[in-house]
Amino acid sequence: MSDRLPMGFGVSLLVAGFAGIMWTDLANDTLRGAAVPSTIAWFLVAFGGYLALLRQQSPMAARSRWRWLLVLGLGLRLVMVATEPTLSDDVYRYLWEGHLVTEGVSPYSFTIDSPLGDLYNIPARGLANNTSLASPYLPVAHAIFGAAAAVLPSQPWTMQLLMIGFDVLGAAMIIKLLKAVGLPERRVLLYWLNPLVIIEVAHGAHIDAIIVGLVGLGLWLSLEKSTTSLVAHYAGPIVIAAATLTRPLGLLLLPVLFWAWNWRQRATWATAFVAPIGVAAATTSFGLGEAQGGTGVFGSARAYTDTFRFNSGIYHWFEGWIGGRGLDDMGWNEPAALTRLVVAVVMGAVMVWVFLVARGQRDTRSRLRLAVIPVMAYALLTPVLHPWYTLLCLAMLPFVAPGPAEQKGRWLLVVPWVVLSALLIFSYLTYEDPAAFAEREWIRRLEWYPTLGLLGIAMIWSFQRRSAQRL
Repeated sequence: MSDRLPMGFGVSLLVAGFAGIMWTDLANDTLRGAAVPSTIAWFLVAFGGYLALLRQQSPMAARSRWRWLLVLGLGLRLVMVATEPTLSDDVYRYLWEGHLVTEGVSPYSFTIDSPLGDLYNIPARGLANNTSLASPYLPVAHAIFGAAAAVLPSQPWTMQLLMIGFDVLGAAMIIKLLKAVGLPERRVLLYWLNPLVIIEVAHGAHIDAIIVGLVGLGLWLSLEKSTTSLVAHYAGPIVIAAATLTRPLGLLLLPVLFWAWNWRQRATWATAFVAPIGVAAATTSFGLGEAQGGTGVFGSARAYTDTFRFNSGIYHWFEGWIGGRGLDDMGWNEPAALTRLVVAVVMGAVMVWVFLVARGQRDTRSRLRLAVIPVMAYALLTPVLHPWYTLLCLAMLPFVAPGPAEQKGRWLLVVPWVVLSALLIFSYLTYEDPAAFAEREWIRRLEWYPTLGLLGIAMIWSFQRRSAQRL
C-alpha cells in the first residue's frame, strides 16, 4: 500500500499537469503569448509528478509495474498531438523543406522569402521562421522531411507523429543498452517521462527526437557486441553518420566511437558522412562565404552561429566579460570572435581528453558514460540553448545514474541536468509579449545558477571519490 500510493500520486500529478496544458491550449488556442505563465505553472505540476515517480519506486515494485509507465508516457505524447505547435514554429520549416524535396528542389538553393519559392507555395511557408535564411539542416533531415511529405499531408500533426516515432525508437534503444550494461531498465523513465521531453517532442515536433532515435540505434549497433552480423557491423557507423547529418551533434560521440570501431567502420562513417554533403553542395554550394546570403549547405548555419544568441549561461557571461575588457580593440572585430575562439578551444580540449581516456576503455558502460561528457559540455558552452537542444543529453542520463552495486552519490551527476530540464521552461517567457521578444536576465540566473552550483557539487564529489579510490 505504501508503494501504490506514491505511484498513484505521481501519475495523478503528471496527468493533471498535462491536462492543464491541454486546457490552456484549448482556452487560448496557443501555449505562447499571454498563455505562457499558465503553461509554465501546469508544466511544473507535471514535473512534480515526474519526480515523485522517479524517487518512490522500490526495486521489487519497479520490476513488476514500471513498464506501465512506458504506456503512460506514450499516451501523454499522443494526446499532445492534439495541440498545434505554438511554443516553437520550427515545424513549419520542416514542412516547407519537405515539400521542396518532393518538388525536386534543394532547400539550400534559396531563402524562404525568396520569390523563387512562390512557385511552390504552401501555407507552412508563411508560418516558418527565419525566412531570410535557407535551410540550416543537413541532408538526412531533408530526406526524412521529404519522405514524410511524400506520403502524409503537410500538417503539423504529421511531424508530431513522426517525431514521436523516433522518440519511441530512442527509448527502445536506451532500454536495450541499459540491459546490455547491467543497469536497471526502468532508468529509461528518466528520459521517457520527463515533461520537457514530452512537450518538445510531441508538441513542438523538434528534430532532436530524430537525433535521439538514430543515436540510440547507432550506439546499440556500435557498442553492443552481441550484434555480430555483417550488416550490423557497418550499420552502426552509417546510422551515426545519419544522425550527424540531421544535426551535427553526432560529432560529439566520435571520440568514444573511434575506439569502438575498426578502421573499416571508421571509413564507412566518413564516407556516409561526407558523400551526402558533397552531393548536396554540388547542386548548390557549401555556403561558406558571406556572399552566399544564407544559402548553400552551411550558409544558414554559418549565419545562425554568427548572429544568434539565446538562453546561454557560461557563453553569455564570458562574452560580456570579454566585451568589458576592451579586448575587441586588440585586433578582434568584436568580443564574439574571441569568445567563440576560447569556447572552441575548451570544447576541443574536452573532446581530446575524452578521446584519450576512451582508448583504454573496453566495457560498454564506461564508454557510454564517457560519450555523455562532450554532450554535456556542449549544453554548457553553446551560445544558443533552446529547451529542445537538451534532448540528447537527457536521453543519455540513464547511463550516468548508478547501478545496483554503485554508490548512490552518482545521482549527484544526474541531478543538475534534471533540474535544468525543469527550469528551461521559463525561457518561454521570452515570448510572453509577441511584440517585444527579449531575454530576461533573471530567467538566465534562475536556470543557470542552480545548475552550475549543483554541477560544482557533483564535480567535488567525483574528485573526492577518485582520490579515495587511489588511496
